Amino acid sequence: TEISENRIYRTIRGIWLDWMNQGSRVTRNVLYENIGEDLFVEVNHGPFLVDHNLMLSETALLNMSEGGAYAHNLIAGRIVLRSESSRETPYHPAHSTEVAGLINIQGGDDRFYNNIFVGHDGLAGYDDVATPTFMAGNVFLMGAAPPKREVAPIVLPDFDPKLDLKSAGPSLNLQFIFDKAWGTANEHPLVTTELLGRAKIPGVPYELPDGAPIRLDTDYFGNPRDAENPYPGPFELPGGGEQALTIWPR
Repeated sequence: TEISENRIYRTIRGIWLDWMNQGSRVTRNVLYENIGEDLFVEVNHGPFLVDHNLMLSETALLNMSEGGAYAHNLIAGRIVLRSESSRETPYHPAHSTEVAGLINIQGGDDRFYNNIFVGHDGLAGYDDVATPTFMAGNVFLMGAAPPKREVAPIVLPDFDPKLDLKSAGPSLNLQFIFDKAWGTANEHPLVTTELLGRAKIPGVPYELPDGAPIRLDTDYFGNPRDAENPYPGPFELPGGGEQALTIWPR
């Protein structure tokens, strides 16, 4: 399953992916002003991919799953983590709905690569998860905190990107200040199936819904990325600076 290119706002819950979400992709969506959370992933064991989304509500992610890969997102809301020991839910062979087993949610086994976090706690909650996580190339602004396990994140607690959304008829515009240095101050890995590895519980690789390997070499708009050192966040903007981007329609 792929959920892509939607504008979701002023709802109770933006996207809710309950059990058996293995193998799906959530990409290039704009979510904001949602009362609950932009994305709720409930009792899934992975692998699944969440990339190039703008998650701008007060709560961006309610994560009661494991084995998710989050890459090149702009996340301006809090991340809420919960384990789930009382329910055992299915995991599967790759690209199948056959049940390989049942197990509860310990939490962790997630991947976060090349995201931009604005405010709230960032990924600090991952310091307490049960299963190791994998993180690199993330940017943390306005007090958003990196996890202890990430090596050399870009952390700028006083940097205000002046994030603002403006509607103009059917269009939605994003104003945001990027920094050229985010693309050069640290290495950002190109996100691929090889980089993501295998989700721990099912033991299967991260692939696209049709079985093709993942290679995130284009940005939110479909522009080519620098394969050697892609710029963090949804947009390939190596020049940085103050930007006014029409993000909807894409």
